[in-house]
Amino acid sequence: MRKDTSIGVPIRRFFEHHLTAQRGLSGHTVLAYRDTMKLFIQFAAEQCRKPCTDLTIDDASAKLVAKFTDHLERVRKNSVRTRNVRLAAIHSFFRYLATTEPRYLTQCQGVLGVPFKRGTHRVPEYLEHDEVLSIFRHIDGRKPLGLRDEAILRLLYNTGMRASELVELNINHVRFSRPCHVRIHGKGHKERTCPIWQDTVKALKRYVEARSLQFTDTEPLFVNTKAERLTRFGLRHIIGQRAKAAAASCSTLLTRRVTPHTFRHTTAMHLLQSGTDFNMIRSWLGHASIETTHGYAEIDLDMKRKTLQSCEKLLPKSGKHGPTWKRDSNVLDWLSGL
Repeated sequence: MRKDTSIGVPIRRFFEHHLTAQRGLSGHTVLAYRDTMKLFIQFAAEQCRKPCTDLTIDDASAKLVAKFTDHLERVRKNSVRTRNVRLAAIHSFFRYLATTEPRYLTQCQGVLGVPFKRGTHRVPEYLEHDEVLSIFRHIDGRKPLGLRDEAILRLLYNTGMRASELVELNINHVRFSRPCHVRIHGKGHKERTCPIWQDTVKALKRYVEARSLQFTDTEPLFVNTKAERLTRFGLRHIIGQRAKAAAASCSTLLTRRVTPHTFRHTTAMHLLQSGTDFNMIRSWLGHASIETTHGYAEIDLDMKRKTLQSCEKLLPKSGKHGPTWKRDSNVLDWLSGL
């Protein structure tokens, strides 16, 4: 094997220079790409029956990539969505390879021709107003963990921010004086500000003061029981436990899988139901595309029902004298006697 055909060299450059220095992707995205390439390299080594260190660019054919995507679904039991995310990472690498190593252009085109798979469209789940209230009623704000969890859930519901955005917050990212808002660092290094309600500010103040910290400190806003920055997995556990506790008195929560993203969907739906403009919701949640925001209108059955009722009034009544069964006294008498 010639040294310049090793697949390890372009992979290293892809991560060290392209993803971080040129594209400026977030750490979470880079880690997701890393996990995909680890799985792919391990699979390729097994299929080619050689050590990972001996793999060449020629080994990574379109046929091998297609087999890998099939392996993800059949063996690893990945969903179609996860399969497509993995394939997108591989496509990204081969697009980079095509620009840096033109001699492999034909091979790269073959890999980029491996198609994404159409999956079922999942309707985002959101909480009804009474379910949100039930979760808050089961939080004891007199206890330290209750103080923290109430502040977390109020901020999540208020802003609809992503889990990764919430755990990265520092105390000084919140403005506690009027106009109160939080500065959020979102996807693609995009920053946005979101107004926060007075009750949210009060909950955050109580939690920060209980930790004997100042509102201008650069310490993590939310920490775990070890006083370390809360992780996405820790946040997911907290919300799951709080929803489970509330399910004892709110049976509809028993059928729901409540996650941080559930609260994001809930914020979007409740803003929509309150009549908030789509562009405002898009700005509020940090959606890259307005189409993502419009998607929430598709799942609001109450809004659909009201729209149908308003359209119904525009049509003339069916029949000049009303339905025939109302004019047939025999039918009415028979129905009355049932």
